[in-house]
Amino acid sequence: MRVQRQPWPESWREPAEQWLTYLAACGRAATTIDTRRLKLAGFARWVDKPPEQVTRTDCETWMGRDHLAAETRKGIRATLASFFEWMHDHGRIAVDPAAKLPHITGSHPRPHPCPDAGIRMAMEGMNERDRLMVRLGAELALRRSEIAQIRGTDVLADTWGGRSLIVNGKGNKQRLVPLTDDLAERIAEAGDGWLFPSRNDGGKSHIMPERVGKIISRRLPEGYSTHSLRHRAATRAYVQTRDLLAVCALLGHTSVATTQRYVAMPPEHLRGMMAALAM
Repeated sequence: MRVQRQPWPESWREPAEQWLTYLAACGRAATTIDTRRLKLAGFARWVDKPPEQVTRTDCETWMGRDHLAAETRKGIRATLASFFEWMHDHGRIAVDPAAKLPHITGSHPRPHPCPDAGIRMAMEGMNERDRLMVRLGAELALRRSEIAQIRGTDVLADTWGGRSLIVNGKGNKQRLVPLTDDLAERIAEAGDGWLFPSRNDGGKSHIMPERVGKIISRRLPEGYSTHSLRHRAATRAYVQTRDLLAVCALLGHTSVATTQRYVAMPPEHLRGMMAALAM
């Protein structure tokens, strides 16, 4: 299932849908395409003119609105740059209005792992299905989209001396994550069906990632989201191994620099370091 589609202004409908088809042809993930759709549709409704008449000033004004996070601006820039580059390459516009939009230096927020005590408290009031979702985030470092699309047949036997899970990650990239025996058995119970089937169509499709996020976040302590479980897993994995490359592989990152933003150094480790430095 995909996110609900918003209607395009009539002058945008045909080129926008063709551009989205182009993104699919490039192998972009469905979640990425949906995000691009929503951002471009919002711009199209705001600018209130055909795409052929959009100016660089229009793009900068939309991108420069107050109170937008750096990551949001980066997403807007990526969307407008991709769409208008496609328009220009296909001869639909003579000048690309997004060609020289400013690059955004993304903010790098500190790691924000959910405390174990908060996770345990949240799980006490959850049913078995929802507790399993939390465990997959907190123990396997899975994203909500990865949790949503697990099948029972994704469990593999005899990999690295035990069972592992095939994780379908961002950009259609797969990775293997080792499983404990109890998690492997619980997931395998789903057989060839979805571990978390949608109730809207009798289980033909999986639950929406947004639904996974809401189920988990509403029970976690205030200020923590599903992604904070991934930060928790990354932090615990690093404390155990001291191996950023291993943690990078666990999270499915392409760069250790990204992984570093997920790992919070426990205060007791810093305190121990300072004690060793004292004269």
